[in-house]
Amino acid sequence: RIQILFEDEMRLNPKVIPGPLALQNTGALDWAVSGLVAYGSQANVTVAHADSLQLLQVLQGHNYPVSTVKWCSHNPYHNLLLPISLLLASADKSGRVIVWEVITGKAVHELSDVSRVNGNVVLSWLPHSYLLVVLLPPYNIVLWNGASGTKLWRTTLLDPMYYLSLDPFNEESMIAVSDGALLVFNDVATAKAPSPPKKYTLVLGKAVNDDMKNVITGEYHYNQNSTQGLIKAVYSPHERNKLFLIYPRQITILDLEICHATGYVIQDRGSAQFLDVHVCTSDNVLFCLHDSGAISIRRHVESDSHQKDHVYQTVVVSEAMRLCKNAKLIGLQVKPFTEEEVMFMLTDGRIVGWKLYDNDGPAEFLSEVQWDESTRLLMINNVGTNSSLPNCIRICPPLSTKNSHFYKPLLAIGSHSGTVLIVDLTTTKTIKEYAIHTSSVCGIEWVADRRIISFGNNVSGSGPIKNELFYTDIRTGRTLQLRTNHKNKDETPIVGVKVSHLHQYFIVLLKDKPFELWNLKTLSVIREMPSTFPPVTSLQWSPAQNHALKNTKFHKKDDGNMNDENSPTREHFVFTDTDGIVYHLMVEGTVIKEGTRIPPDTQTGTKTSIAWRGDLMVLGDTTGYLSFWDLKARQSRLVPTHCGGIRKVLLAPGKNTQLLLVLFGDEIAIWDTVDFTVHTSLKSSQLGGRVIDIDWGASDRAIVAMETGALHVMDINLDATTLPMTPFSINSPIWLPFLYPQKEILNFKIHLQHQEWREEGWSLECPPCSNDIVWESMIKTLRSKDKFSSLTLLERCLVTSSLFGDTLEWNLWQVLAYYLDQSSPLCSAFDIIQDNTSFLKYQTKRLSVQDACRCTYSHRKHCIHRYILLGHTDKPVQLLLEVGNESENFYLDCLKSSLIASVSDSEVAQSTIKLVATNLIANEHLMEGCELLCLIKKALDACRYMQNFHKFDESVWLAKVTLKSHDYSEVLKHFIDMLLAKGQKQKAILLSVSLMMFDKAAEILLSCRLVMVAALLVDACIEADRWPESDSATATMHETYVQYAKYLVSLDNVTAALYYCERGGDQGRTLAEELLLCAR
Repeated sequence: RIQILFEDEMRLNPKVIPGPLALQNTGALDWAVSGLVAYGSQANVTVAHADSLQLLQVLQGHNYPVSTVKWCSHNPYHNLLLPISLLLASADKSGRVIVWEVITGKAVHELSDVSRVNGNVVLSWLPHSYLLVVLLPPYNIVLWNGASGTKLWRTTLLDPMYYLSLDPFNEESMIAVSDGALLVFNDVATAKAPSPPKKYTLVLGKAVNDDMKNVITGEYHYNQNSTQGLIKAVYSPHERNKLFLIYPRQITILDLEICHATGYVIQDRGSAQFLDVHVCTSDNVLFCLHDSGAISIRRHVESDSHQKDHVYQTVVVSEAMRLCKNAKLIGLQVKPFTEEEVMFMLTDGRIVGWKLYDNDGPAEFLSEVQWDESTRLLMINNVGTNSSLPNCIRICPPLSTKNSHFYKPLLAIGSHSGTVLIVDLTTTKTIKEYAIHTSSVCGIEWVADRRIISFGNNVSGSGPIKNELFYTDIRTGRTLQLRTNHKNKDETPIVGVKVSHLHQYFIVLLKDKPFELWNLKTLSVIREMPSTFPPVTSLQWSPAQNHALKNTKFHKKDDGNMNDENSPTREHFVFTDTDGIVYHLMVEGTVIKEGTRIPPDTQTGTKTSIAWRGDLMVLGDTTGYLSFWDLKARQSRLVPTHCGGIRKVLLAPGKNTQLLLVLFGDEIAIWDTVDFTVHTSLKSSQLGGRVIDIDWGASDRAIVAMETGALHVMDINLDATTLPMTPFSINSPIWLPFLYPQKEILNFKIHLQHQEWREEGWSLECPPCSNDIVWESMIKTLRSKDKFSSLTLLERCLVTSSLFGDTLEWNLWQVLAYYLDQSSPLCSAFDIIQDNTSFLKYQTKRLSVQDACRCTYSHRKHCIHRYILLGHTDKPVQLLLEVGNESENFYLDCLKSSLIASVSDSEVAQSTIKLVATNLIANEHLMEGCELLCLIKKALDACRYMQNFHKFDESVWLAKVTLKSHDYSEVLKHFIDMLLAKGQKQKAILLSVSLMMFDKAAEILLSCRLVMVAALLVDACIEADRWPESDSATATMHETYVQYAKYLVSLDNVTAALYYCERGGDQGRTLAEELLLCAR
């Protein structure tokens, strides 16, 4: 009974087309390394492709507006044992947190906690893991395993918390913002809840005494509390221990090493305020979103004096957006890795994208931008979905043999604002938008495949009634207003327009007047019915297949005369009045003839809607009864629905479909017209609000318009409208590798990175796969854009890691390229991965800024400590002697300055100082003892003591700024062992590469099952002639190649596997013989 007229209709998959956003969705925007962008849309989460902005998923599960979304950055593109997954966490205003598997569109876990939430939930994934930190304001922090849904720990504080930021340089550290204070956690772990945080009071713009402890000081240029009006607080991913406090008119940069503000970005009173700020990783750059709709880019410049560490100069300002009253700015996001693109969202559903350009054209990487007068930010996207709240919807004429060559499922939407939107349900994009009406659009009817009639009125407003009736050609946008001569005080609202199925006539229904019959071809009134005509409550034209259509060029009329094909054909329509009487009328030319009258059923109420197809007519009334009439058999059946008054009934298109779509007050249902039973039903509350209108999108697709602005395209079971993402659900070829078979993805990744086994050399030809269109389009882009064929192995690996969103490889290939050929220097975001010279230069400059900004005794003490560790003596003596005699530390500082100044190279003095340092360390004065060791050039011993007391960060800092290569390597090796013990393997890999321990890095990669990455690392080192020549390194190389050969066999790439077997030593040759034997 349920059949599909054409298989092509299956292109219209169940989906949700989001409407305008709510202000509560502010900040719910995140750009993933996979190339997808997620944002909150009312109570739903929408996922789109960042480049094409093609809508991919709408995730439904929240009951309140979504306030936060966050992608998990864990990378799956390495082996077949780990299935590809895209995890996304979202939280709503009630505190409900859901973890989604975006590919399948399912909620895998709901993270529920008993905590009552007052504020926006903050979500943060721990790097390179499935662990999710959730701040449930104001008092609770919970750590969840997002993959298993297990709660690991929960901590509750007495101080309220509003913002949370994870330290990108230290996985054990995070910071929360409280009332006028910062709460710093330094022992975040998975096994147990962190210890109570250290509380730092924010004192900005006030005088601070030297005896005040745990105070963060600085300036504030406006008279308000230090956290009042704070937009957010975020760690800098570019510099260690830097925190940005974002206010509407000021950005304060805090140096957490000295607990003092070292830089500011000030907005004048007359300038646009900050709404959001993104701190970049690859360069010291801020992307700032302003309330005017403009984006400004501010870049750090070197200051002539050391009074301020961070001086940010505005280098680029985009054009401001013209924002209407229903378009508010939601949030700002910058493209991961390359950071040369930025986007923001508006509450009307638009996503606006911008890209950096310089003299060389579009920028590829932020770090390579030439900052000069030619640098500009140009708009590249301004795309939205349904931007207005719908008041009515109408689908275009259904698919048929006549329109199959150009058919698209177009939906006309009439909005409250007076605009008419044409939405392509296949691509979910608004292809046309016409600002036709000055009042709310009350109804739309399609005249043909590309023409519509729309009407509206100002019933909800004050003053005389003003009707608007427009005829629009959506191909050209040409609009013609009808009924222009009906402007009088007695005007009554238009309540409906009905177009005949042969497109010869249309009827205009009025509220308190009889209807008007119009000629559709001439757009003129045929007849206005007399005042004695019964009032109409519902009306429907007879279907086209019920007419005796002209099958030849000419046809005979009753009088035997011949008439041409342009003569009007008789059409029929029925209507009901307030008493429930059904009238049958016939129209031919300008003549209207009355047919039969059918008296009402005493059990039914006023008829509200009529559906008619073939010999079946269905009527719905205000009491909830459905009347089924079989016109051919002259039988009728009255069926109670028990669901209240019926607002609308619609029969599904298609000859053999027997489905009826019914809209009640708070429910929609699909009925079987053969058995007179409910096929399925759905309450409006399950869709998140009140249903505004319904229609059929195809013979098995129902369209539901919600008061929130969302459009639901549903199947006949009215099930959830979220389906798994597949290559066939994508409307146009776009780069989404996670949708394809995992073997194809990994083979294609290998194909792009290296082809050492090919005798004819490296080639960019497309390998065989199931979707050649996507791969060929990607290869064509690489060939024309990046000159991919001429790149080196490391350069190809870097570009490929960007394509696949691989964070580990992106960082690894940059570090490896630098230490193999000293190409481009590593930025400060790599921190201790930098070479020692660059690290020392940066730390020296930073210390001089801290010295210039100090204002308390604790600041002075920190600077003295760092100067001593660096081996300086004059500067710490000078700082120690600055202490006034009123200070309680005056005596000790004078003695310390004398000690530093009198240190000699004699053996007795050095042994004495070393003994004193050892005693201090043994009595819990670690840093004072290490200072003494550094004074006598025993920095290596100081590093060892620090590591023994688990001060690994301080020991690495000291080793990088003071020790030579051999001693430095010893300290770092112990640090790498500690990282491996804690499971921080990615950082251990990068440190091993920085120490030129390439065999150690390969071993760690193999232990992580990152076989392909290990093989590429070995290849790159051998190509640069930098692979170690020891026996252990050779054994590691052979093991790597053998494991890689097995990996290639699992991908059915036997040719490449045999090549690496030959390079795998004896074990590799044995494996090759087994492969050849299996091949025979």
